[in-house]
Amino acid sequence: MTRPIAGEPPTSPPSPYQTPPNGLPAPLSPFNYTNQPSMLAPAVAATPTPLGLFNAFRRRWVLGTFIGGLVAVAVVTSIWFAMPAGKHQARALVQLQPKQVEFTNKNNEDFEAYRRHQIFLLKTRDLLTRVLADPAVVSLDTVKQSDDPVALLEESLQVKVVAPEILEVTMTGNHVEDMKVILDHLVKRYVDDATSLDRKQRDTHINGLEKLSASVQLDIDLQEKAIDVAARANGTTGAEATATALVALHKRHIEADGLMVAAGHEIDRMEAEHEVLTKQLEDKNPKTPPDPALVAQIIAADLRVIRAKTAHAALKEFLEKETPKATNPDSDVGILKLRADVKKLADEIKIAETVAMTESLSVARALDNGRKQRRIDDLATAIEVEKKKRERFMRERDGLQKVISNVAGQGLNIDAMRNALKPRRELYDRLQTQLLQLKIATGGERRASQRGPADGIPNNNQNKKILLSTAGGLVSFFAAVLAVAFLEWCTRRVDGVDQVANELGMRVIGTVPAFPNRESLQAATEAGGANWRFVLNESINSTRTMLLHTAKAQSMQVVMVTSATQGEGKTSLASQLATSMATAGMRTLIVDCDLRNPSIMKLFELPLTPGVSEVLRQEVDVSDAVQATAVPNLWVIPAGQCSNTTIAALAQGHPLETLFNRLRGQFDFVIVDSCPVLPVADALLIAQHVDGVVFSIMQDISQLPKVISASQKLTQLNIPLVGAVVNGIKQDIYSYGYNYVKQLPA
Repeated sequence: MTRPIAGEPPTSPPSPYQTPPNGLPAPLSPFNYTNQPSMLAPAVAATPTPLGLFNAFRRRWVLGTFIGGLVAVAVVTSIWFAMPAGKHQARALVQLQPKQVEFTNKNNEDFEAYRRHQIFLLKTRDLLTRVLADPAVVSLDTVKQSDDPVALLEESLQVKVVAPEILEVTMTGNHVEDMKVILDHLVKRYVDDATSLDRKQRDTHINGLEKLSASVQLDIDLQEKAIDVAARANGTTGAEATATALVALHKRHIEADGLMVAAGHEIDRMEAEHEVLTKQLEDKNPKTPPDPALVAQIIAADLRVIRAKTAHAALKEFLEKETPKATNPDSDVGILKLRADVKKLADEIKIAETVAMTESLSVARALDNGRKQRRIDDLATAIEVEKKKRERFMRERDGLQKVISNVAGQGLNIDAMRNALKPRRELYDRLQTQLLQLKIATGGERRASQRGPADGIPNNNQNKKILLSTAGGLVSFFAAVLAVAFLEWCTRRVDGVDQVANELGMRVIGTVPAFPNRESLQAATEAGGANWRFVLNESINSTRTMLLHTAKAQSMQVVMVTSATQGEGKTSLASQLATSMATAGMRTLIVDCDLRNPSIMKLFELPLTPGVSEVLRQEVDVSDAVQATAVPNLWVIPAGQCSNTTIAALAQGHPLETLFNRLRGQFDFVIVDSCPVLPVADALLIAQHVDGVVFSIMQDISQLPKVISASQKLTQLNIPLVGAVVNGIKQDIYSYGYNYVKQLPA
C-alpha cells in the first residue's frame, strides 16, 4: 500500500486534551525480555578477521586502491632509480675545502651555495668543449663515433654530493676505459680552473681589504682630533661632572610627571561619571527603578498611610484591652466585630501603601534626578579645576626635561664621540687580522682537488631491476591496501545485522535498505517492476510489526528513537515508523525532542511554530503545540526554539514527564525523536520518561565502541532497550523476495 500524498488533509484533527483525574497515566509494567531470545553481552572482537578486513576494504576500496597505486609507483620508481643502471659506469671523486678566511662585514661562507656553484662549473659547456679538444680525449673511440660529443657528455655526465665535502662525478656508457680517460681530464681541467678562480678572488679581497683599512685609519685620526677640540672648548672630560645635578633634576621631573598623570586619571574618572549621569537624565524611559529607601520614606510619610496605621493601632489596642473582659472571646459578638474591624483596617493599610507606592515612584524619580543634576554640576566644576592643575604640572615637567637635556648634553657628547670611535678601532683590528690571514693563505692548499684517478664500475643488472621493481610494487600495493583496510577496521564500524546481534548483543527488530543510486533504481524497475520505495515500505512495516508486538506485550505507548552519534538515521527511522503506524490506522504522534538540531519540521514541510521547548518552558499549552500532517492519523509536536532555559527545564524532568503523561491518553502511540546519546545528555534525560528505546544503527557508519558506550549509558539508567534497527543495508532489492508481490494500487 502506498503512503498518502503530501498535501492531502488528515482524516480527523486530534481530540481535545484532557488530563486524567489523578494527573498520571495508568501504571506500566517495566520492560523485560521475558519470552525473548537470550541476548549476548557485548563482545567486540579485539583482532581483525578476514571477513572484517574485507568489509573494511569494501568501504574504502577507492581510497585503498588509490593509496596502494601511489605507494606501488613510488616503490617501483625508488627501486628502479636506486639500483645502478644497466650500462657501465666510470667515477671520479672531487674534494672541496671550506673557506678559511672571510671578507670583512660578511657572514661565514655559505658552503652549500659554494658546492652548488662547483657542480655547475663541472657541467658547463665551455669546460666540456675544452676537454674534448684535448688530443688524448679527441682520439678516443667514444668521441670519434659520436656526432655531437658535447651533447653526449651533457647527457651521460652526472654530479652528486656523496659527503659534505665530496662530489662524485660519474659517466655511463659502453666503454669504461674511454670514460675513465674523459673523467680524469675533465676533473683535472676543473681543478685548474677552480684554483685559478679562487686565487683571483683572493687577490681581489686583499686589495679591497688594504683600501678599506686605509680608509678606516683616516676616519679614526679625524675623529680623535674632533674629540680633543670638543674637550678643550667645553672645559669638561665627560659626564661624571654633571651626575650629581642630574639626580636632583630627574627626581623633580618624576614627581611632576606623576602628579600630571594622577590629575589625568582623576579627570578621566570624573568625565566618565559625568557622562553616565547625563545619559541617565536624558533617558525618558529609565529602566533602573528609583532608590528603594527613598520610595519607602515617601510611602511612610503619606497621610493616608499614617491615618490608616494610626486607626489600626488604636483599634488593635482597644481590642487587646476588651478581650480579657469577655467571658468567651471566640464567641463574643463584640469581640468578633472588633477583630473584623482590625482586619479591615489592616487591609486598608495595604491599599493605602499600594496607592502611595504608585504615586511615590514619580516623586522619588524626580528627587533622584535633582540629586543627579547637582552632582553633574559639581563634576563639571571639579573637571575644570583638575585640568588647570594638569596643565601646570605638564609645564613644570617639560621645563625640567629641557634643563636635564642641556645639562647632560655637555658631558655626554664627548662620551658619545668616544663610544662611536670604538667600533671603528675594532673594525680596523679585524681588517688587519683578515689581511694577514689572506696573505698567509695565498700559498696554501687548493680548495678543489681530485681524490685519486677515475675508476670503472661494470654493471649488467637490467633484468634484476625489472624483477625487484615488480615484486616491490606488488608487495607495497597489497601492504598499502591491507593497511588502509586495517585502519578502517580500527574504526569498528558496523558491517551488518549479524554483527549487531553477535558482538553488540542487541535484539534486531528490523532493517532499512540503503538509498540506491538512480541507475540501480532504473535497472530494478526495468527488471521486474519492483522499486526501492516498495522495499522500504515493507521493511518499515515489518519493523512496525515487531515494535507493536513488543509494545503490546510490555504495555508500551511512548517509544524513543535514538542513536549513538549524529548521522545514523534516527530521525528518518522515527518519521517512517510513525507514518507506517498512522497508515495502519493508529492515532500516532511524533514528538521532536532533538531540541538542538531539529529536522522533523523539514521532513513534513510544516511551518516553524512553538513546540516542545515552549511547552517545557510553560510558554504554551501542549494542545497548542500539536500540528496535523498530510498523513491521516499522524500529528507532530515540533522542537520549537531551544534555549538554556529549555535545557534546564529538561534536566528537571517534571515538565517532560507531565508532557508525556498528557499525551498517553490522547494517542495510540507516541514516537519520540531524540538527539544522539553521546554528544549531549539530552537523550539520557528524555529516555528516563519513556516506556522503551529503539536504537538506530547505520551500516558502515555506526562504530561499535560508540554504540556499546551509548547502550551501556542507557542500561546503567535502567532504561529498557526494545531493540535495534539497522539502516543502510546494501543489498539487491530482490534479496527479500519483494519481487514476489507486485506494487498494489492505492
